[in-house]
Amino acid sequence: MVDQLNAAQRDQLAQSNTLKPSSIDMPPTPVKRRSLSIPGLARFRRLSLKNKATLIAITIGTLPVLVIGTIAYSFANQSITRQIVDTEETLATTLSQRIASYMSERTADLQILASLPMLTTPGLQDGTSTEEKRILFERAIENGNYESITLFDNDGNALIQTDREPIPRQDDQDYFRAALQSSRVSISRPMRLSPNTAYTIYITAPVQESGSGKRIGILRAVVPIKSLASELQNYNKVGATFSVLDASNQIFLSSQDAKIGQAASSIYSSFSQLQSRREINSSVVTQKLNNESKPVLASFIPWTGRDRLPDLGWDVVLSIPTEIAFAPQRQLLLTFLLGTAVAVFLTGLLAAWLASRATRPIVAATNAVLELGNGRLNTRLAVKGVDEISILGRNINLMAGQLQSLVSQQTENAERSQLLNQITVKIRRSLSVDDILATSVEEIRAAFKTDRVVVYRFAPDYLSGTITAESVGSNWIKALGKVVSDPMEASLVDRYREGRVWSMEDLKQAKLSHCHCEILERLEVQANMVAPIVQNQELIGLLCAHQCSAPRSWKPEEIDFFGQLAVQIGYALDQASLLEQTEDARKSAEQLSEERQQQKEALQMQLINLLADVEGAVEGDLTVRADVTAGEIGTVADFFNSIVESLRQIVTQVKDAASQVNASLSSDEQAVRQLSDEATRQADETSRTLDSVQNMLRSIQTVSNSAQQAASVAREASSTAEAGGIAMELTVQNILGLRDTIGETAKKVKRLGESTQQISKVVSLINQIAMQTNLLAINAGIEAARADEGSQGFAVVAEEVGDLATRSATATREIEQIVATIQRETTEVVEAMEQGTTQVVEGTRLVDNAKQSLEQILEVSRRIDDLVQSISEATVTQVQTSDAVSHLMQEIVAAAGRTSASSMEVSRSLRQTVEVAQELQESVGTFKVG
Repeated sequence: MVDQLNAAQRDQLAQSNTLKPSSIDMPPTPVKRRSLSIPGLARFRRLSLKNKATLIAITIGTLPVLVIGTIAYSFANQSITRQIVDTEETLATTLSQRIASYMSERTADLQILASLPMLTTPGLQDGTSTEEKRILFERAIENGNYESITLFDNDGNALIQTDREPIPRQDDQDYFRAALQSSRVSISRPMRLSPNTAYTIYITAPVQESGSGKRIGILRAVVPIKSLASELQNYNKVGATFSVLDASNQIFLSSQDAKIGQAASSIYSSFSQLQSRREINSSVVTQKLNNESKPVLASFIPWTGRDRLPDLGWDVVLSIPTEIAFAPQRQLLLTFLLGTAVAVFLTGLLAAWLASRATRPIVAATNAVLELGNGRLNTRLAVKGVDEISILGRNINLMAGQLQSLVSQQTENAERSQLLNQITVKIRRSLSVDDILATSVEEIRAAFKTDRVVVYRFAPDYLSGTITAESVGSNWIKALGKVVSDPMEASLVDRYREGRVWSMEDLKQAKLSHCHCEILERLEVQANMVAPIVQNQELIGLLCAHQCSAPRSWKPEEIDFFGQLAVQIGYALDQASLLEQTEDARKSAEQLSEERQQQKEALQMQLINLLADVEGAVEGDLTVRADVTAGEIGTVADFFNSIVESLRQIVTQVKDAASQVNASLSSDEQAVRQLSDEATRQADETSRTLDSVQNMLRSIQTVSNSAQQAASVAREASSTAEAGGIAMELTVQNILGLRDTIGETAKKVKRLGESTQQISKVVSLINQIAMQTNLLAINAGIEAARADEGSQGFAVVAEEVGDLATRSATATREIEQIVATIQRETTEVVEAMEQGTTQVVEGTRLVDNAKQSLEQILEVSRRIDDLVQSISEATVTQVQTSDAVSHLMQEIVAAAGRTSASSMEVSRSLRQTVEVAQELQESVGTFKVG
């Protein structure tokens, strides 16, 4: 705020110092009028033109100045008073808002800690040890904003605490009872144990179980008032003091320690009127402190954090002594009086010189403008006086000077930009950090013509550092490699990280710490500039330019240029780091490519071995077997072995069938040939016995009846045989089905084993992911607790990551359910095997049925034998009656001839079938099955 006011005052002063050319109005031609008899007019007419012009100029110049000055002073006085009041109220409002923002950040931190999954999620709560939770609390108080953090149960007993001393039960404390009754973060009033101790603030938040919302404890953070005081140390205005009041108007924080612990009404007179309206207002009151009273301008700011926090009633009072607050008004009055006197004096001079310098300065001004137009910018006018012509000459000179300064400034800026470009190019040519820093210090020392330029690299804790690069003149101490112990405050680190460039013109007049002065004196430093070096948005060191020979006044352009060079060094370091990371990534990619090539070669070798194993199968050797190994090739080999085994069994069956067919066809061919010969002989015998069977006509009738009965019995036997064949066929089909079922069962069991291995790997991987996600959620919660209010969205992300860890654990349980499902599938496989056993039993039963059917066939065959026997006996007894069937016997002879021809035809067909069976046997014989 003070810098903004100073800038505004500088702008107003610059505007007031700018001379504006005035236009000269030529008076109109005077008209002769009759003179009037006015006292003093005759004397005025007798005066010379110079005196007349002087008097008129003084009158015209003085009266407007007096009138306008008086009016301007009145308005300016009111405006300055209002500006002073507004400035003080703005500063006080900023203080109040900063206090509210600070407390809002603390409540947000505690809310994040209270909602961490390790405290609210039942599974993670039991899985995280008390020591891990305590370490998390200790990390949260490392930033200095908290004195301690404690987790209490609902009865006020401390469960987890960062204090080494035991904490008594808190259920009788007002703040704890208020926390139990509230469902949100609560802030206690400022308290202190004794009048000599500092104030502290208790911030409490309920810890609720996820899902059920049940309160399981109270989380308490102790905020020392000194942390809030350090937050407000940069809001002091020269001569101003601030005080922060609690709800009872007790001062618990002030820039003057003597005010702390006192009532505001005892310090400020008319304080009740100041705060009566509970709004921003200012008034001049009397301040009583240390037996001393003085008038001050006091501004009262009520609590401004109602939109983010509950109404804590913390009011801010900012006071400035009136001699400091209203000093600009006294300066304005003095300026008005001096300005009026100067205006009267200059007006007299203007009147005296007006006649003599009416023409000559205009000509000189015209010539000067022509010279300037021709490019001679060093042309100047000899200006004397303060009249319009002089003002014109001054403006011309001012314009010439500004043009010359602007050209010179542009030339310097161009040279500086060119130098920056050259230095940047030289820095970025190097690819290593040491080369970059060495080149940088050499080029910067040459550019600024200083005695020494060093790079000071911080230790990780910012408590010390090492001079890692140096360029120094031959006459001065060399500091390369020296370790400097100069601890740096966190606030200063933050300012450097934001780009702060610091300069010192004279060590003897600089207000530095004793330790820092000793370090600079050992290095013979008289003046220096310091700029931060930031790499990957982290402050890693400082770029320092030392002037050892004498104090040096640094120009703003030099300071800005020095800061730009430090930024370029940071960019070069980022580039070097990126190149190093790129090289590491390239090496990793090459290593991965090598590993994949080795895996590919190993896979090719396994494939070659597999092809060598199966080469015998191509030539018909079905006894070969491929070696089963781990991996995809092993699976293929196992599948190949199964196929070859099935093919070997099929070929074996075909061979046996072909042998049986050959044997059966050979015997059938001989039988048919014998049948054909027998039919021929029978035809001859039938012709010879045709006469003897005439007498068998009546016997044949009996034989016919018996033959009909035999045919019926034969049909029954045929049906029974067919039923036996069907039963045998069903038996074969059931046996085949049993074989397929057993094969499918074996495959399922194998796949189930592979699935179980994969599931165990997946469960292990998910458990690792859940653990890492949980750790990530904890770390993110800690970092969010350290962050400011603007990072609350990151805290929400941390909470969602914790929820993700919980869902990962749930997913693990679901995978356990999947494993249970696989076990049920295993049970189904067992049932399938039992079903196969049942099918075997059913096949056995069918085989028994087939056996019974065959026994019935045998019984029928015996009955047929009996009937045939009776037919034979009837035929013997009726031989004499065969004459009646002589005609029938002739037909039998013809049928026997046809039968003989048919038998010959069947014999030829059987020979062809034998040849086909032999070819089939030769084809199957190429396969080796054992």
